[in-house]
Amino acid sequence: MKHLNIVSVLLLTTALMSGVQAQGAASQIPATNVNTPGATPGQPTAQSTGTTSPLPYNTPSRLPSAGTDDLKQSVAALQNTLTELQALQLQTKQAHWNVSGTLWYTLHGLLQEHYEGISADADMAAERMLAVGASSDGRAITIVASSRLPEIPGGFLDDSQVIQFFIYQYETVGQRIHQRINDVEKVDPSTANLLQGIETNIEKYQWQFRAFLQSTPRDPNTGFDLNNGNAVPLRGK
Repeated sequence: MKHLNIVSVLLLTTALMSGVQAQGAASQIPATNVNTPGATPGQPTAQSTGTTSPLPYNTPSRLPSAGTDDLKQSVAALQNTLTELQALQLQTKQAHWNVSGTLWYTLHGLLQEHYEGISADADMAAERMLAVGASSDGRAITIVASSRLPEIPGGFLDDSQVIQFFIYQYETVGQRIHQRINDVEKVDPSTANLLQGIETNIEKYQWQFRAFLQSTPRDPNTGFDLNNGNAVPLRGK
């Protein structure tokens, strides 16, 4: 029994001595926790940033340089463009599924291409909003309330009806984006450049539909053969 007590005392003494040595060694290790004072001068600490991460504080990059009003103008241009592009996403897919008539197969494939291109542009507009320090709003209620675009009819869609509809839609959206480019190009050229790329794509999509009705020396291409013997009505014609 005495032998066991002696062994226990020896083990306890050894443990205590090891703890003291470890504490002494730790006191010589430089502090690396960002929560401790004494960080590199000029670098943000957890106390100054409100974070506990050693990574830099994630503040928005407010690139429009002239102030809050110009930032709001950029955000409005991007959000309105995003909402219209999302409306076009839904409409191109609806027409892709339901187009009928002589040109159904051609339009079916073309509308899928447009849907994919518009989706990519919508993604760029949304992410640009995040880059300048604002959240993007892609909710269905926002699309319905804010796009200000005519709704596509339900049910089966005649090929001439689809051509006419998207010539109008793309023309309208392209004109709106062009105005927004003028609004932001001086205060936020990066956003203006992005919108120019989107405008270029919208103009291409509009031309691709307009080409179905482009007159030539051999054929007026009024669309009468698609529209029950009647020309497809277009603005300016």
